[in-house]
Amino acid sequence: MFGRRRFLAGTTAIGVATLAGCSGDETEDDGEENGGDDNDENRVIVAPDGDWRFEPEELTISVGETVTWYFDAPGHNVTSHPDASDQNENPDDAEPFASYEGDSHSSLDEEGTEFEHTFETPGEYVYVCEPHDGSMIGTIIVEE
Repeated sequence: MFGRRRFLAGTTAIGVATLAGCSGDETEDDGEENGGDDNDENRVIVAPDGDWRFEPEELTISVGETVTWYFDAPGHNVTSHPDASDQNENPDDAEPFASYEGDSHSSLDEEGTEFEHTFETPGEYVYVCEPHDGSMIGTIIVEE
């Protein structure tokens, strides 16, 4: 009986350690797949809870950093293209960005879509959701 108890105690300890290791590995993998904490810091939610706004409305980053926009609701887009809205502004020599391809500024992104843009030029970028440019305005400030 002593041998059986010792065997079961050892097996239980190994099982618990194995499960704890698996749990830790999954958390680490999830953090790496999602870009870790840095990705969350440079994340903008488009239409959080269906509201016509960006969260945050203003974000300050450094040159070379990437911002990810996550679409929490359908029927929106992101653009800093000057032809899409009079509200839009880009620093001199900076390329405008848009969550859609081409010149169809009323193109919409689906819920759950993500759009990323890396900012290489310092300055202030004002962008909108083109269909709602009167109420959905955001700003990215890029510092050197």
